[in-house]
Amino acid sequence: MPAKCPPPHAERLTRRIDALQEPLVQVWGWPGSGRTALLEALLQSERSYGLALGELATERDLKGALDAARAVRARRLIASACPEERIAAAARWLRPGERLIFSTERRYRAAVPCALVAPQELLLNLREVASLWHLLTGSELEPDAARRLREASDGWYFPLCLALEATGGAGLASGEEEALLAVPEVRSFLRHQVLDALDEPERELLLSWAAPQSWLGEGSSPALRRLVESRGLWVEGADGERPPRLLAAYLARHQRRRHAPAAAAPAAPPAAVLAAAPPPVEPGQPVYSLGLLGEPVAHRRDGESARELGWRLRRSFQVLAFLASSPGLQAGREDLIEAVWPKEGERTIDRNFHPTLSHLRRALEGTRGGGGLPPLLFHGGVYRLNPKIAWEIDLLEFRRLIDEGRALLEAGERAPAAEAWKRAWKLYRGPFLQGHYETWVGPRREEYQRLYLDLLRELGDLEVRLARPAEAMDAYRSVLVEDPLQERVHVAVMRLYAEQGRRDLVRRQYDRLCTLLLEELGVEPLPATTKEYHQLMV
Repeated sequence: MPAKCPPPHAERLTRRIDALQEPLVQVWGWPGSGRTALLEALLQSERSYGLALGELATERDLKGALDAARAVRARRLIASACPEERIAAAARWLRPGERLIFSTERRYRAAVPCALVAPQELLLNLREVASLWHLLTGSELEPDAARRLREASDGWYFPLCLALEATGGAGLASGEEEALLAVPEVRSFLRHQVLDALDEPERELLLSWAAPQSWLGEGSSPALRRLVESRGLWVEGADGERPPRLLAAYLARHQRRRHAPAAAAPAAPPAAVLAAAPPPVEPGQPVYSLGLLGEPVAHRRDGESARELGWRLRRSFQVLAFLASSPGLQAGREDLIEAVWPKEGERTIDRNFHPTLSHLRRALEGTRGGGGLPPLLFHGGVYRLNPKIAWEIDLLEFRRLIDEGRALLEAGERAPAAEAWKRAWKLYRGPFLQGHYETWVGPRREEYQRLYLDLLRELGDLEVRLARPAEAMDAYRSVLVEDPLQERVHVAVMRLYAEQGRRDLVRRQYDRLCTLLLEELGVEPLPATTKEYHQLMV
């Protein structure tokens, strides 16, 4: 949102808070529900005073902070978080007319009177959704479109901000969850700020739940219900309580990917690519080497000689890359057309499809031919890279080494597992098909980046277990280069610095994390992160 501009629901929630009678008010909400933005708006009002987390670390610190607030005649004290053990002390020491308003992600069931602003109250209403749209796009949103968008998002503040800022509103007025999930920033938020905010068992519980829409219904797991209720992850609808639509749709997407058959469709994401080792090279047969991670390269080797494959037609290389990154190294004609000619008319496709495939064959075969074996096959409407020819494709080797490392780790072979993962790391020269921006490339690029970041994070964890802190630090830092908002990785780096006795670097890492989260997402570190930071600084 524009700098210093209050969120649309700030005025409504401020009136709600001012109408409460209790001196303690906890604003309980999901990540990205606008809690931080609301507190910042409250701080702009008269006689408000902000309390840093360090001022709540001990009862003595709290008492000193209250005295400082009274010195400037503040009546409304605002804290981004408040340790649960400080609540009773705050209740004792607040004077009549003074109020402490603090933010939480889990509900505190305090033993003293404490008012609650529940997660559902932080959801934007229809008018507020339209106001946010106007604020971020500069255009007006029709009432029906506002209703659809509100239904698709439940009025979840920060995902709406991310989607509107990324798209300018294009494609969002249809009011479909998938339109919001199509925005990479929204998916990143759901993964890193919502799911990664959970403990590992909690995260796996949500990710493994087969029917997200029914997690509050009959037959749902008691553990899941406890998790959902403690986090407030539900919406009160006309038909009862249900999960947030965006989160349910994201989890359903995760389930579809997890359970998709390995060769369900040629256009499946790269995670389904078979990671088999290439067949042995027959005498006289060429070897095709394709590097699709990073800036793409393609070579053909014939015995001792090698040559780089040239592409006079860019689309012929797209066909090759699409086949090489598809399950079974194959794809149907319609899949190729949808990927390479997505916006062309039938006449243009008919005129260009076969010439493009012919150019691809000539580029692969070269002047020496394929030794009697054509590199590109066509049978039953499916195009396929000839499996009898050796294809050295970095994507396949990348996945094979990841799987090899996991198998070794399960067998208790930690050091060999780390070596396999390091070899996979070296293969990742950059994003999938760097420099290409065709529509079909995006999902596959995202999938390989996810595999890469998961690999580095798991390698860092393994190096810690192997007592190799320098190697672990290299892996963690590489994660943060690609995705600096991974809070758990920042914590892992802080732990390594603490083990070295470098509390100055622990503080620097924590400050960097705070700055990144505030500037990029408008939030503060998770309470668990801040708590561990203080423990590491002891």
